[in-house]
Amino acid sequence: MKNFIFSFVLLVTSLYPQSQFRFYINNINMPMDNKGVLADVYGIPGGSLGKYNDIGFLFSGGFWLSGYNGDTLWANAQATASRIENYIPGNVDSNQYDPRYKVYDVENNPAFGYEWQQWKFAVNLGADFYDGDGDGLYNPVDLNNNGHWDPDEDRPDQIGHQTTWCVYNDGDTVTPIGHWSPPQKIELHQSVFGYYTSLAPQLKNVLFIRYKIFNTGKVNSILDSVYFTAWADADLGEPFDDLVGCDTTLNSGFIYNSGPDAQFGADPPSFFINLLQGPYAYIPGETFIDNNGDGRYEEGIDTPIDTAYNHQGPLRGIQIFPGARNQKMTAFTHYQASDPILGDPNNKIEARNYMLGRRKLGQIIDPCIWNLGQVRGGVDCNLVNPFYWYSGDPESNYGWINIVSTDQRMCVHTGPFSLETGKPITIIVGYTIGHGNDPLNSVTAGKITSEFVQQFYQSNFDDSILPVEDIDDQIVNEFQLYQNYPNPFNPTTKIKYTISQSVILSEEKNLSQVSLKVFDILGNEIAVLVNEEKPVGNYEVTFNASSLPSGVYFYQLKASNYVKTKKMVFLK
Repeated sequence: MKNFIFSFVLLVTSLYPQSQFRFYINNINMPMDNKGVLADVYGIPGGSLGKYNDIGFLFSGGFWLSGYNGDTLWANAQATASRIENYIPGNVDSNQYDPRYKVYDVENNPAFGYEWQQWKFAVNLGADFYDGDGDGLYNPVDLNNNGHWDPDEDRPDQIGHQTTWCVYNDGDTVTPIGHWSPPQKIELHQSVFGYYTSLAPQLKNVLFIRYKIFNTGKVNSILDSVYFTAWADADLGEPFDDLVGCDTTLNSGFIYNSGPDAQFGADPPSFFINLLQGPYAYIPGETFIDNNGDGRYEEGIDTPIDTAYNHQGPLRGIQIFPGARNQKMTAFTHYQASDPILGDPNNKIEARNYMLGRRKLGQIIDPCIWNLGQVRGGVDCNLVNPFYWYSGDPESNYGWINIVSTDQRMCVHTGPFSLETGKPITIIVGYTIGHGNDPLNSVTAGKITSEFVQQFYQSNFDDSILPVEDIDDQIVNEFQLYQNYPNPFNPTTKIKYTISQSVILSEEKNLSQVSLKVFDILGNEIAVLVNEEKPVGNYEVTFNASSLPSGVYFYQLKASNYVKTKKMVFLK
């Protein structure tokens, strides 16, 4: 029987190529398939598990969705470790075995080459693209025959150095695994992307996952009170020594080890799920003034108070939704494998309870008496928010701390929002590894990287403003202005520059007149950071923008007749 199953898997894989894919960039090795499963991909060459430095850290990754169709609650998920698998490849009401429903991959291969041409199939299935010539059609052609891509030419919707894309829907009515609700005819377009570490060392341990969620309208044109959960069964080496926590300031949940691990050794890493872009939601009285009292935002009638954003990357820019806001992490929960009280959800009601920050039977946890955690460091347990489980800091041993290590599943929840036909919702999460000197320090390292990832998201994934490697020990042989760090920043950032012998005009003094100034986007001078004679060497200054509004600024270095300018982003 096993030989038959193995032969069948090989046959299906050969008939329908790239239904499975291995995303391998920097330190992260992540299997995935064409129906929304991360890591737990059966039969993939090289084995399943998401790996960090070739050691498993993730058994399975996926998501939950829940909402109301009229008065009827529904829920579905792609969470294989909990035996819940509701999604199949392809567009809604299509043939899931169509070979076009594969994982499409775009890397930094030659422009207009094979991968760019294959993207035509993805576009026909709903994938986005950069429309350089503005005709609304995807046609990747080198219009001027100069051998490289130009901004007036089409190209795939690629973010970073590698991007994958696939489409799947909630139409699985056959597989006998965890059917909570009938299909709602929901379609997801999933992109996974990453960056090489030559741009920033922080990105060597990061993957980004973008979920673009469509209500096709074939069940109801509006699905209300929807929640989304970024779900993961993370096993950091050995599976039974894991603890969980969350950081509300970073919109992140994380998992870490209780001590040394048999596979990772004395310094096992942490794993974070960062909610970078939550769903946008229109909320009367909070995000807009409902002038006509109909409960819905209408442009030109209602008054926007807030604005939501969809960051699409440097190629396609940022979509703006006046009168809405991006929802933050609204709860963090966990559950344990095979636990009768705090275990896998068995139905849509139990799933919904978890998504609202409750136990699966609906109880709200009391941090003062909860047996799986303790509130430490003198914090009043009555003041701890019970919907963000274990929101303390493990390394400083302060706040609400998870104290019972086991095989954990963790859930980062966000909502509510509406899914309306013709108005897709895009959610972006980061999978981030933190690696410190010991298990607790790895949590701190993960928070530092998560903060960088949040800032990078705010820049719209603009790798042109990433910092380069540290220059302290570099030979001073070239006049240089380096990218500021951090960037984006709030409110301070550091700017490094190099004065080389080539800019020294006076051999007698061996000095050069140097100025470093900051300008706003209109070219107005904002600050003078340096204005003096300098000898050859590497330098660093700190710029404080606390008195300035958020926005894009430019800083310019002049030395003798040499000039260099770079941009930076200030976000309050």
